Amino acid sequence: MADVDPLLAHAGSGDFEALKILLENSDSVGKRLKLRDADRRTALHRACAGGHEQITAYLLSKCANPNVEDEEDWTPLHSAASRGSAQLCHLLVEARADCDAVTTSGATALHFAASKGHNDVLRTLIDAGAKVNCKDRSGGVPLLRAAGADQAQALILLLEAQADIRCKDRAGDNAFHIAINGHHTAICEVLFDRDEAEKLMKQENEDGNSPAEMLLNLAPVETRDKIKSIWREKKGG
Repeated sequence: MADVDPLLAHAGSGDFEALKILLENSDSVGKRLKLRDADRRTALHRACAGGHEQITAYLLSKCANPNVEDEEDWTPLHSAASRGSAQLCHLLVEARADCDAVTTSGATALHFAASKGHNDVLRTLIDAGAKVNCKDRSGGVPLLRAAGADQAQALILLLEAQADIRCKDRAGDNAFHIAINGHHTAICEVLFDRDEAEKLMKQENEDGNSPAEMLLNLAPVETRDKIKSIWREKKGG
């Protein structure tokens, strides 16, 4: 493997003083900021992936491109959101990072934050105007990512931001299909509070299965009974 350029190495390790000296003594700051590693990540990518706020702020002050893409079309904002740093996301958004940029899999920063339960990042991105109903290549929206990862608070935040609870992925699965298949009782409890719950429980996916039918065959029995109990309670309320 080829040696990593010192600037990229310092950005990734968090050595601010060494990085600053390199740039201040560079004949072409702009050219150095465009350097890439084997995965086509820039110094800004590596700083964000490492959670290094001081370096990120410094690189942005030197006009590093906040929308540069790596080999998988990740921008620095994807890296910051995946890591879970709301402050890094804020710095990037302030520098006009595109909140809705997509990776090769079609994922936005919001998809990553939702699936990992990085709720402060979710709030930051939503406040910055990120589209809550963006679909990835599989048809999944951030709400479905949260449901599949058992991230109930992330789900609540997305619903409060007007995420469409009726969204389905390419397999025709809605949030209930995904939650029941994953045995996610907390997700089901949030979903049963919504007016659309009864209709969604009867909605069939591409295989002709509804969440209600899936629930009948769910194992273990304890999980099935708990979800059924929540459903009855919500209907009774």
